[in-house]
Amino acid sequence: MNFELIMIGTGSAFPKHSYNSCYVIKSHGGLMLVDAGGGNGIFNAINESGIKLSEIHHIFITHTHTDHILGAVWLIRGIINMSKDGESCGSLHIYGNSSVCNALRLICQLTFLALDYGLFTKNVELVEISDESSLAINNTLIECFDVCSKNVVQTGFRMTFGCGEKLVCLGDESLTEDNLRKIQGCDTLICGAFCRYEDKDTYKPYEKHHHTVRDVAILAEKAKVKNLVLVHSEDDNLEKRQGLYKTEASKYYSGNVFIPVDGERLVF
Repeated sequence: MNFELIMIGTGSAFPKHSYNSCYVIKSHGGLMLVDAGGGNGIFNAINESGIKLSEIHHIFITHTHTDHILGAVWLIRGIINMSKDGESCGSLHIYGNSSVCNALRLICQLTFLALDYGLFTKNVELVEISDESSLAINNTLIECFDVCSKNVVQTGFRMTFGCGEKLVCLGDESLTEDNLRKIQGCDTLICGAFCRYEDKDTYKPYEKHHHTVRDVAILAEKAKVKNLVLVHSEDDNLEKRQGLYKTEASKYYSGNVFIPVDGERLVF
């Protein structure tokens, strides 16, 4: 095993039957949570995935939209409460661009008790990242970049494991011509695909600055990506979504395509 993806949630900003898209990347060096969803449902979603809150020491927040950042506020609250109860949970490091870090500080300052905000500043490290910055977490290299989102500053990353395997995260952004160069040479790509192309008139992905399975599959084939993991999707029919999405993707993409559900574990 090079790494494991533990899907905490796979839904879009307004899911009906799933939690907002977020997941844990687990490797021999440890684990990192990517985004945190939009509310206190993050606790139940994490528990159902088999992960303990005390295991989470690194969180990467791609952007400030509520369905990605507000769950992090609840996780901070949870860790503060554990600390107040005398439970040992270790330090928490949150990585995000300047908008993310500023938003988290402000939300916590406005909504926490003074004591809790003091514990936040003491126990949580906000690490500001930017386009082309890099960092190492658990001996794993992470290279950050702007994903070229049209409606919010959003930061993705390229993660290189000890074996040389490369994983790229585009947050909830789809693979587009604008960010195609950023994913060159990656083995596994995680990105958004809001719906099938044939359902575009129903879900109107382009109006939401998102794209379809077909759009992403065409470019993933062009980039020779080996593994394609699609998240941040409509969830009207979870029972059929996987088969329908794979069928559309396979018309344009020859690699391995994954349409995970909440709680699913993918081993690479």
